[in-house]
Amino acid sequence: MLCFGEAATFAHVARPYCLARALDKRAFEVHFACDARYAYVHDDPAVRYHEIHSKSAQAFLDAIETGAALYSKRELIGYTEEDLALIRHVEPDVVVGDFRHSLSVATRLAGVPYVALINAYWSTGVDDPVLPVPEIRGLNMSRLPFVPRLMPLMGRIVLAFQARALDGARRHFGLPPFASCRAGWTFGDRVGYYDSPSLVPLAALPAGHAYLGPVSWSPAVGLPDWWTSLDEGRPVVYVSLGSSGDVSLTDRIVDGLLGAGLQVVTTSGGRYLPAPREGLYTASFLPGAEIARRADLVISNGGSPTGYQALGEGTPVIGIPTNMDQLLAMRYIERYGAGLTVRPVRVRRGELPAIVARMLADPAYAARAREVAGAFAQMDPFTAFPALLREAVEAHGANSAQAAGAAVPRAAMSAAATAH
Repeated sequence: MLCFGEAATFAHVARPYCLARALDKRAFEVHFACDARYAYVHDDPAVRYHEIHSKSAQAFLDAIETGAALYSKRELIGYTEEDLALIRHVEPDVVVGDFRHSLSVATRLAGVPYVALINAYWSTGVDDPVLPVPEIRGLNMSRLPFVPRLMPLMGRIVLAFQARALDGARRHFGLPPFASCRAGWTFGDRVGYYDSPSLVPLAALPAGHAYLGPVSWSPAVGLPDWWTSLDEGRPVVYVSLGSSGDVSLTDRIVDGLLGAGLQVVTTSGGRYLPAPREGLYTASFLPGAEIARRADLVISNGGSPTGYQALGEGTPVIGIPTNMDQLLAMRYIERYGAGLTVRPVRVRRGELPAIVARMLADPAYAARAREVAGAFAQMDPFTAFPALLREAVEAHGANSAQAAGAAVPRAAMSAAATAH
């Protein structure tokens, strides 16, 4: 099994690595590939590491924040060539990818079954296909009253725009374009969702797709020395904006919470760490599950990794999203009643402390978070994942002659040969 993690953000590396690492090495020869910047997650010598290239994290964040295409056609062609070279070198029985969209091309050229890992809110079977109002740098679109009414059309335009690069790369190698961006991003012989069906229900579950459940990564670090200094009589708020949150908001968040008399725990994840002050407890990395369990509330970038980690411990979430993936994750968390979305502009206006106070005073949020925790506890992604791998191998063999791309056109073989 060869697993690719796309290092555009940390989660797209950490989640698949956790699944790969947990595989029974007596049954699977496990290979894992990611960009060197997140190679530190590789901590199991039984997993064979391969270095690949990913777009820089800053370039990816810039594209998100400005509404630009996440990737260009040229970038995805380059990705495909690199993916294909590694696949031919390793000769896996099955390939796995998290947000490595080029694998929808490379695996077809190589004739290898492919398992895509993604969140269910990107599925073609989603119950609400209309996108939330996006966060665009310099534009406060969420405050314009007419924008939500335009989102059914604007969302289709945005997704069609984002699909162009992948469709262009597929055409370059002689493969047909996808019917939609969602179809391309969730393409695979099998697809696994990092969600629970109760939290992110679908109107229809596409064939070959399955809910695995949340997968959370925690660094191999112990509890900090200050852990026992936390006052049991005062609420604790855990702030973690991750690898793709707006860290320029960190000091404003921390100051507001401390001013409200709360205890604040925050991590930098290798990014910005606020200066020490009374009531603030900091570290570069912390064991996320333990911190979330101790906290009364978690404030994150809204993305599913930290949000689901908090909910898995029965702790409600405030999400401060800056990209569409985070907005979609928070749509479902908020809809369930286990958290709230707070746009960055509201943080800048100083509204966050009052929102936090209201959430802490309302036991319904914690009750709903505990319900989510119960649903998560019923799921076992580490058992479901190897079963999905075996299904993918079987399905690929049975469907290898179908026109979904398993049969590689002569033009694709020519393009691949030229690339090497």
